[in-house]
Amino acid sequence: MPPVRAVERALNILACLGEEDLRLVDVALRLKLHKATVTRLLATLARAGMVSRDERDRYSLGPGLILLAGGLLGRYRTLADLLRAPLRRVWETTRETVTIHVRVGSERLCIEELESPETITYRAGIGNRVPLHVGSAGKVLLAFLPEAERATALKELRLVPLTDRTITSRNRLVEELDRVRRAGYAVSSGERIVGATAVSVPVLDPDGRVVAAVSILGPESRLTPEVLKRYAVLLKREIPQLPMVVPHSAVVAGGKG
Repeated sequence: MPPVRAVERALNILACLGEEDLRLVDVALRLKLHKATVTRLLATLARAGMVSRDERDRYSLGPGLILLAGGLLGRYRTLADLLRAPLRRVWETTRETVTIHVRVGSERLCIEELESPETITYRAGIGNRVPLHVGSAGKVLLAFLPEAERATALKELRLVPLTDRTITSRNRLVEELDRVRRAGYAVSSGERIVGATAVSVPVLDPDGRVVAAVSILGPESRLTPEVLKRYAVLLKREIPQLPMVVPHSAVVAGGKG
């Protein structure tokens, strides 16, 4: 098996196990791979601590992967600490889930989340990564990039749909990013999860560089268009410009900037 293909298949296995614990045969069926191939890959991942197998022969993500994720999230602690107080104020005012996302290559990574106390709610999940073209947080992280960097990022994006509302047209995405930049915030509805909606604003450092996106998310039944507009004003008021320049390497992990 060519090395690059093996890596791609191993990553696909990890993505499957990130959704649910699976038996070897289930992984093979889901990824349409031969059982022998999956057996070799799972054995390699298990030796590295990336997957674990239980007494029912079900595989799950292993402690090695969790340690790697913890190391990545730890790089963003300073940023999360700087935003903790305003994040808490927004959460107390809205009683909706509030998150911080940063750009990691062509994806956005959730580094902090305060979950809504309401019965019906939605979560992003600390450590979860989503393509940048999906949802309001990703649009903010793209829209407020310098023009040349934004153009490069757009070229690298694969506009894969997660729902029937996900933007898959590059021209439409560019138009949406222009609107976001003019408005100073982004909204989305059902692009990642059907029934969920969100509003996001950028977090800028003193140099005017976007370093994160802060979002409010919840069900469409509560976050109506009128409510989203009010929450956009709230976020703009509460989320400050950072008092320090955050090192670029700690903001765009895996990026090319």
